Amino acid sequence: MRESNNRWVLWTLIAVLLLLLAGIGYSIYLYQVINDNRTAGFDETKEEIETQTSYHNVHSIQGYYGENNYHVFYASNEDNEERLIFLPLEGEERELIVINTEDIMREEAMVDAWSSNCDTCQFADISPAYEDGEALWEITYYDQDNHFVMDYYSINGESLEERYTYNHMFP
Repeated sequence: MRESNNRWVLWTLIAVLLLLLAGIGYSIYLYQVINDNRTAGFDETKEEIETQTSYHNVHSIQGYYGENNYHVFYASNEDNEERLIFLPLEGEERELIVINTEDIMREEAMVDAWSSNCDTCQFADISPAYEDGEALWEITYYDQDNHFVMDYYSINGESLEERYTYNHMFP
């Protein structure tokens, strides 16, 4: 009788271990699929920009998904001047929106300016955005009430253009 109890425990442990390994494997697979979808088209965008324009050394590609969707990246022109570029993902006319990086507030300086105004906030991310024909900085963070907040500042850092605040759905 004691031996059958030991087998039951052994088979239960093996089943739990197999389920745990399957869960870990599925989590890794799911992460890879989500990340591949998030970065879909980045390589094509980089190749298209480097071969069809005067911009080279394309780096730091990310997506911006607002009212319109863009691939956002930094690249250098033939004179090695750094540019912030927005490539629209929709429409027949996909004209580049090019901004001289000398005309924008640097990312680090923008975060420093923001944090000096919100010392109790927990910073999440900063990224370039483009809405209503205007380049912006999108800063996401959690405020003192633990709300998720998205602030949109002018690209030169002079003014807050828009703010969205979201309550937690699940405390």
